[in-house]
Amino acid sequence: MTDAYAVERALVLRAFAEKLRAAREHRGISQETLARLADIHRTHIGAMESGRREPHLTMLLILADVLGADLLAGLPVPQERRPATHRKGGKP
Repeated sequence: MTDAYAVERALVLRAFAEKLRAAREHRGISQETLARLADIHRTHIGAMESGRREPHLTMLLILADVLGADLLAGLPVPQERRPATHRKGGKP
């Protein structure tokens, strides 16, 4: 991972974390309630809201549905690109 990519990724995760927290607080619900509604563990919500965990597409869709919010609008789009990584023994 290039340094520029790592910096941009961290900025995107931080921006998403802030957007997720703001959407949850706007709805007036706790992390515990959001976790219950999204059927995930509360620590997972905390990790996403602190930028330590990046949600998968399905989790993004579930969170957006539960919160009634567009969680991607306005987020920065990384300019740095990196080649796709493949798991051991996996196919592209």
